[in-house]
Amino acid sequence: MTIEELIDLQEAGSRARVLGLKAHENPYLAAHRVPTGDTSALGDWLARHDAWKFGWEAEDACREGRIVVHSKEPISIATQRPLDA
Repeated sequence: MTIEELIDLQEAGSRARVLGLKAHENPYLAAHRVPTGDTSALGDWLARHDAWKFGWEAEDACREGRIVVHSKEPISIATQRPLDA
C-alpha cells in the first residue's frame, strides 16, 4: 500500500464518521473483503482496515471534544523571558 492509499483510507474513515457511520461499519469488515488463507493478503487487509479505523477514530475524537489542548491561553511575547536568561 502506498502512502497515498493510506491517506485516502484515513480520509474515507473520517468522512464515514462525519456521515454518521459507526466504527463497526468499516468496509474492510465485510465478509467478502476479509482474506482467507493468504497471510500476505491478511497483512495488507489489516493495514487497510486499521487506516480506515484510524481516520474514523480521529474524527470521532474531534467531534467528541477529546482532543487534548495543551494551552487555552495565548502566549504573550511581551511577557516571555529570553531562553538563555
